[in-house]
Amino acid sequence: MKHLLIVGRPGVGKTTLMKRLVQALRACAIDGFLTEELREQEQRMGFWLSPLDGRQVLLAHRRMVDGVRVGPYRVNVSVLDDVAVPVIRRAIQRAFVLFLDELGRMEFCSSAFAQAVQEAFDRGPSIVATAGTTPLPFLDALKRRRDVELIPLTSANRSAVEEELTARLSALCAEDEAVRALQRQADRICELIVSGDVPLIDIEIQQAALREAVARAFPDKQALYQLLYDSRFRRLWQQFRH
Repeated sequence: MKHLLIVGRPGVGKTTLMKRLVQALRACAIDGFLTEELREQEQRMGFWLSPLDGRQVLLAHRRMVDGVRVGPYRVNVSVLDDVAVPVIRRAIQRAFVLFLDELGRMEFCSSAFAQAVQEAFDRGPSIVATAGTTPLPFLDALKRRRDVELIPLTSANRSAVEEELTARLSALCAEDEAVRALQRQADRICELIVSGDVPLIDIEIQQAALREAVARAFPDKQALYQLLYDSRFRRLWQQFRH
């Protein structure tokens, strides 16, 4: 799958996960932004928009006078238009992986932001994005895309998800041709699952072939197939064939 959409409730650790993935891929051509909490005396008062180029700008605050109201916050839409949108457009041209943390009601206050995100999903690099569980028309449409893999994040699975995505994204950015060949083989299996009309036995044959290829390429890493591909295939089966 080209894009990953990590979905979870507030406070489950989506931004922490994104920070760790970004750190793991620093040597790769990545771009994007994080949405970080602004806390005062242990109370969440707002949010920073933090592009991966090191800037940090105030996106929303409880005591902000101007801006669009979203819940208890006022959102500075110009930050989305003048900072987030250029980051996305830059990534479309230059990045191998684009991180978008997060896609929610605040961010979609900007029509320019929504348009840039749509453009990135349509013709940009691979995207790793986060979103909450609240239904939103734009997000609902993303979740229905056949090139988007949904990854539910909970307190119970976040360590396993971090390990899996770190390995998968590192493999995606790898320059080793053997690793890239395995990625192409896995992507073909994903396409068979998503298509909906390929019999299970044919998919299982392709999975067995990939398992053997992984074992030949990495004989000292017995758990690599399960880490990189097994959870991925099961999630796609539940997402598109449930």
